[in-house]
Amino acid sequence: MSFASQVKEEVARLEVNDDAKRAELSAILKLLSTLNISSRGMSLRVRNKNSVIIRMISQHVQDLYDYKPEIEVVKETKLNHNNIYTVVIREKVLDILEDLDLWHDGGIREHPRMKFLKNDNMIRAFITGSFLATGSINSPTTTYYHREISCNTEEYADFLVKLLARYSINRKIALRRDRYVVYLKASEQISDFLRLMGASDAIFEFEDVRIQRDFVNSLSRWNNCEIANDAKSLEAAQKQYDAVAYLVESGNLIKLSAKDQEIAMVRYENPEASFVELSRIYEGKTGQALSKSGIRHRFIKIIDMAEKYRSRKEG
Repeated sequence: MSFASQVKEEVARLEVNDDAKRAELSAILKLLSTLNISSRGMSLRVRNKNSVIIRMISQHVQDLYDYKPEIEVVKETKLNHNNIYTVVIREKVLDILEDLDLWHDGGIREHPRMKFLKNDNMIRAFITGSFLATGSINSPTTTYYHREISCNTEEYADFLVKLLARYSINRKIALRRDRYVVYLKASEQISDFLRLMGASDAIFEFEDVRIQRDFVNSLSRWNNCEIANDAKSLEAAQKQYDAVAYLVESGNLIKLSAKDQEIAMVRYENPEASFVELSRIYEGKTGQALSKSGIRHRFIKIIDMAEKYRSRKEG
């Protein structure tokens, strides 16, 4: 089962009050249902592959309107041959649409009015219903974070964006084919969205994977930094060794001061030693302490002298 399906099933199984049921149904029916009008009257059909969501829709209708809708099941002819479920509402259709603030002057509203979503509980439930209807969310184990809700009109997408803004969830809208997609990409925002819907188990899984990934990434960056520092130190040590070796071979080492000759020979005998190691060896040989900055300063002079004599020879 995908992570998105896990989240939806967890949310669909949550116990909610009648106000929340109305808000969830309002979003789901607007995004998923088709309205059919025939000589037999009106009917609503809500189609989905997730049986848990279908049972939730059916139960909400039964709880709110004292009417148990039909559930049809067909099997896909292509791909994985999954079951496709349809909730069919044949009675009280107009009453239901009006109660969910979706019916207006003989037609369907683009979205319910704010006065319908009269409290925070209903706003959260409407957002949750939108996600249950057409939402998707990438698994936290994938290489990037992404959550989206597909809307059938720009007006609905704008309305959803305004609702999410109440919870400081930054969101964007993209036009994909003939659908308007409200999406998030920041991991913290997706975690906030899961929290808004009350998906506790999904939050724990999402955060656990995210923390582990961030730790691994931080560790990798630290290791890369260490490797880069080591490479830089080895490059510097090689440059110092080459300078001392040239002075030794050309007979110019004696032109250095006594102290500079001492540290030069320590490097010559320990080509790959760090400054800390050079300091320790130098102190052991001479009985005098020499800091890393002191060693660095002396090698600047040694390298400059080697370059000077090398340039003279080439000239």
